Amino acid sequence: MPLVKIQFKPGVNRETTSYGNEGQWYNSDLIRFRKGRPEKMGGWTKLSANTIIGTGRSLHTWAALDSSKYMGLGTEAKFYIEEGGVYNDITPLRKTVTLGANPIVTGTASSGVVTINDTNHGARSGDYVTISAATTTDGITAAQLNLEFELTVVNSNSYTVTTAGSASSGSTAGGGSSVKAAYQISAGLGMVVPGTGWGASLWGGSVETYSETTLNGLISDSATSIILTSAADFDTAATTIAANLTDVSTSIPLADSSSFPSQGTVLINSEKIRYGNNVSNTLSDLTRETDGTTAAAHTSGDAATYVGLIQIEQELIQYTGKTSQTLDAGVVRAVRGTTAAAHADGIAVKEAHDFVGWGEAADITTTAGSNIRLWSQDNWGEDLVFNAYDGTPYYWDKTLGLSARATSLADQSGASTPPTVARRIMVSGTSRHLIAFACNAQGETDQDLLMVRWSDREDPFDWTLSSTNKSRFQRISSGSEIISAQKTRQEILIWTDVNLHAMRFVGGDDVFGFSLLASNISILGPNASIAIADRVFWMDRENFYMYAGSVQIIPCTLLRYVFDDINLDQGHKFFAAANKMFDEVLWFYASADSSEIDRYVKFNMAESVWDKGTLARTAWVDYGIHDNPRASGQDSDINYVYIQETGDNADGSAMTSFIESSDFDLGDGEQFMFINRLIPDVSMTDSSEGSSGTIDYILKTRNYPGDTLTTNSTNSVSSTTQQSFLRARSRQAVLRIQSSVSDLAWTLGDLRLEMRPDGRR
Repeated sequence: MPLVKIQFKPGVNRETTSYGNEGQWYNSDLIRFRKGRPEKMGGWTKLSANTIIGTGRSLHTWAALDSSKYMGLGTEAKFYIEEGGVYNDITPLRKTVTLGANPIVTGTASSGVVTINDTNHGARSGDYVTISAATTTDGITAAQLNLEFELTVVNSNSYTVTTAGSASSGSTAGGGSSVKAAYQISAGLGMVVPGTGWGASLWGGSVETYSETTLNGLISDSATSIILTSAADFDTAATTIAANLTDVSTSIPLADSSSFPSQGTVLINSEKIRYGNNVSNTLSDLTRETDGTTAAAHTSGDAATYVGLIQIEQELIQYTGKTSQTLDAGVVRAVRGTTAAAHADGIAVKEAHDFVGWGEAADITTTAGSNIRLWSQDNWGEDLVFNAYDGTPYYWDKTLGLSARATSLADQSGASTPPTVARRIMVSGTSRHLIAFACNAQGETDQDLLMVRWSDREDPFDWTLSSTNKSRFQRISSGSEIISAQKTRQEILIWTDVNLHAMRFVGGDDVFGFSLLASNISILGPNASIAIADRVFWMDRENFYMYAGSVQIIPCTLLRYVFDDINLDQGHKFFAAANKMFDEVLWFYASADSSEIDRYVKFNMAESVWDKGTLARTAWVDYGIHDNPRASGQDSDINYVYIQETGDNADGSAMTSFIESSDFDLGDGEQFMFINRLIPDVSMTDSSEGSSGTIDYILKTRNYPGDTLTTNSTNSVSSTTQQSFLRARSRQAVLRIQSSVSDLAWTLGDLRLEMRPDGRR
């Protein structure tokens, strides 16, 4: 029988059906194309055995004058500087206070949980606090108390931490009169839940200050009695209405509204009414017939009962009354689009009476912790400047050492009106200005989402507009907010929600000039762009783009595959990455059924081909001062940083990589084909398994495009395999080349199959 050379075009194409894509590759994972040939991607190893707290969302590397190599790393809970595989915690402090006398109270006997009393501490569950100067209390030693802890809020005046000690008697106050608590900036969120507008967050619309406690015992998904550690600060109220209401009334006069919160929900007869203002015994800014109820008329003297709303994990629950520490009246589970679930003992319980339901307009704020925690960072010489998205800009001074925490720009010596809130911060190129995007204007505290400000040249601390310096500002002329900015060698690109602008150094009094590059274009998220030399690549909500003097759509053979199965609600997490070793741009994103990044799509800039795969990475920095790219990710729910393009899986196991063809046939598929031999053409490196290293050629067959593929044969091929025999008969066939061998690299050449027509039946 004749040998037929089977050749496939470079790149993976999912823009049509597998049969309609004949002569091309259709599926892949952990491969790349180089010189038109598919090959296995490099693997990854752990940078070190040390772990990080939280999910890494930003990586930045730089070198100091003494050749020290640093990497800034931001998570939703911490900010680190890595050197030599050690993660040094430089998370800024929110405040440091001296507590009252004996502020530490032990829990039950033999428990390591203690309560710390601090009036108006302002912390949130999940924040970190460092206790110092505490004395031994009830058998828990000073060494066990004077440490950093993750805290759980009980109420606005106390919280609990878990020590490694064990209380002797329990319920004992101590610690002395000199106990200090150093609170780190509040942890941000690790998740985005849909709301309208950019930056809508998990608790979009929840109050900035709220009562918080924990469950005192687990509850099932149907429990209507909820026991709290402390219910003292959870609102209840009742009164009567002072006048008749119609079903379209826009305010509610009450006999006495002093016990009602400033906003929330009220129950009158069977109607629930949401209100936004409580002034002079009148509730206004009403939303009638909420939570599935029906608007109705109400008569003067009818009871008006406050409806409390609590949040436990991702479930919202309503109640109207409590007995001691138990919410036990009017409990309604799974309100406002959430799902009832069981919740474990000790889980945080938060008031949420101005919560905005899923998909409704969110009250997007800039308070730390109100949005998913993303970071931008850049080095000012040897030092580092960084800020959380819509947060405070901070500065770390290398001369103070790796044990020193970062402090705000405003706290630096000689600081003059620097921004106190910004969406993004970066250092300009040769002009050496520190630039803040979507920041507050000079003399203002409110964030202006279209404001761009920059410091004086060569001075990151002087931001005061003056004729004697080069500190200036510019408000972007179109759009409603700046989403992202990206620095190139020649200019800075700025995306608003509707346009793309360029910011270029022009010198003189203006310093920078601004121009509109494109309208009706934006970017999917703050980190969805990457600059490589003078080209910028980014991802929007329906296309991939490149800018190289003009904006171009990048033709993508995986466009439908990506955007038909993507969780756009998590778009703020998505990010672009460069792997210049192989001329590649990658976008890491979450598939439709995932709330965290689980996929990538990859573009080879030199060859203009695409491939795809599954790889859970949450941040990436290309090689530069280090020999390989680095990326953050998880292993068994533990957060690490990985060195990419080396080894296989970080745990030492083999990574599985494959590439799979589209359907192919003989002629137009009029006849069946019979295949009985393959002659491989593959280059392999030496493997740790010696000559036993193999890759598998898997042949799948079907007779019609609508049939399910059936694996016909699996042929293991080594570097010395000359030919391999099989028996397959079908109208169509698919070839999959796959490897699951450690330390084995391979590159495919052309395949030959011995195949012939075999009748029409």
